[in-house]
Amino acid sequence: MATLQYTGVFALLLIEIFVFVVLIIPMPNRWRRAMITWSSRSVLAQRALYSVRIAFGFILLLFADAVMRLYKIQQTKNTTRLVDEHAVCQLKLQQFYAQRNTYLTGITMFLGLILISTHTLVGQLVEGDGATPLVTSGPGSAKAELVKVKAELADARKEIAELERKDRDMATLKKQADSSHKEYMRLADECDGLRKQLDSSKETKKDA
Repeated sequence: MATLQYTGVFALLLIEIFVFVVLIIPMPNRWRRAMITWSSRSVLAQRALYSVRIAFGFILLLFADAVMRLYKIQQTKNTTRLVDEHAVCQLKLQQFYAQRNTYLTGITMFLGLILISTHTLVGQLVEGDGATPLVTSGPGSAKAELVKVKAELADARKEIAELERKDRDMATLKKQADSSHKEYMRLADECDGLRKQLDSSKETKKDA
């Protein structure tokens, strides 16, 4: 029965190693995002995660049992002097199994905690990358940054051209206003001259 339990623990350890390798291997962001989204929203994945948490409880009990057995065997080895070779071999065999079970259950729980933390961290990074794309090093990011700078430069050129056009229009209006003012002054002076000539002709007629 104990062998079957630790076989199951070993199988869970292999599954954890496989999932951990899948999480850390390089892959396109859309694949990783799809995988993280599926594992976060899928009912099957949630049930599997719930089952793993329950299994962790049993593994913790097995770990405590293995540690207690190892401690008892060590106490027996220190307090009992064995002269029978068969008994010595049997004690060493029990010690070996206890150490193996302790290491197996301990590593399985430790890797499980790392796997859960890694899954959460990768999920946060993927969600953050999808929400606000950040410019990082690499050819793709440099190309995106170059396109962004070119677009901003084109917008700035358009604004400068618009301001220059407005300045030219303003200068043209100013010239037209100056010309109109000069023409008005010329006409006013001419009108005054004609009025003076008219008044002079009237006075000459009166004198005659």
